[in-house]
Amino acid sequence: MEKMFSIGELSRLLDVPTATLRFWESQGLFSVSKGDNRYRRYSLQDVIRVADIMFYRGLGVSIKEIRQTQTRTLEEHRQALQQLQLELSRALAAYETMRQRTLRQQRMLTQVEQLLQTRDQEEPVPFDAVAPFDYHEGDKLLQYTQDPSCYVRFFDTQDMSSERRGIITTKESGQPLLWEKPPKSRFVTFLIREKVDRDYESDVGYHLMRLSAQYRTGVLLAQYLLTATEDGQRIDYLKGYLEVFPLEQ
Repeated sequence: MEKMFSIGELSRLLDVPTATLRFWESQGLFSVSKGDNRYRRYSLQDVIRVADIMFYRGLGVSIKEIRQTQTRTLEEHRQALQQLQLELSRALAAYETMRQRTLRQQRMLTQVEQLLQTRDQEEPVPFDAVAPFDYHEGDKLLQYTQDPSCYVRFFDTQDMSSERRGIITTKESGQPLLWEKPPKSRFVTFLIREKVDRDYESDVGYHLMRLSAQYRTGVLLAQYLLTATEDGQRIDYLKGYLEVFPLEQ
C-alpha cells in the first residue's frame, strides 16, 4: 500500500508551513485526496509536486506561471526552461557583481582598521597610473560608481593648490595621465580623515607637517576607502601615499 502523508507530516518533511500548503492548494497548484475523516492525505506524487512548487517559488516564479506548468507541452517545457536558465544566468551574474563589491568594501574596511593601528609604513603604491577625472566624463563616472576606491586625489606637496581629481588606470590606457608610477620611488602611508559636512576639511596638513621633519616630500596620492560616522560626523577615509626622499644633509 502506498505511503500517505498527513499535512503535518508533509509540513515537517519539507519545512513548509501548513498554511502555505493550504494556500497553494486553494490556488489550484495541486489537489489532494481526503480520507473518510476528511483529513488531507498526500501521496508521494503530491510530495514531489509540492517540492517542485517550492523550487519554482524560490526562483521567484509566480503562482500563475507555476499553475501553467501542469498543462505545458514538451515544446513549452523546453522554452520555459530555456527562459529560466537565461534568467538564472543573469541573476548569478548580478549576485557575483554584488559579491565582488562586498569583497572590495571588506578590503577597504580592513585597510582603514590597519591604518588606525599603524601609520607611516613604507609600501608600494598598488596602482600604476592615475588619469584626470571629471564628473562629466561618463565612462569614468561609471567606473567610479562601480568601484569608489578607484577615486584618487592628486597633490604636489610643494604646491597644495595643485590638487586634482583622478581615477586609477593603467599606463597602457592611452589617455592623458596625472601621475605615472616612477621606476624607483618610496611612499609612506597614513590614514586621511575628511569631514564631509565641513566642506571636506581634512588632516592632510597635519600629516605633511609632521612628516616633513623626517623627509622631503613629493607627490601625495589620496585613495578613497570608505565613508563612516565618527563622533556624530560623516567622515571620508582615504589612504595617503606620500612620496618621500631623504632630507638633504
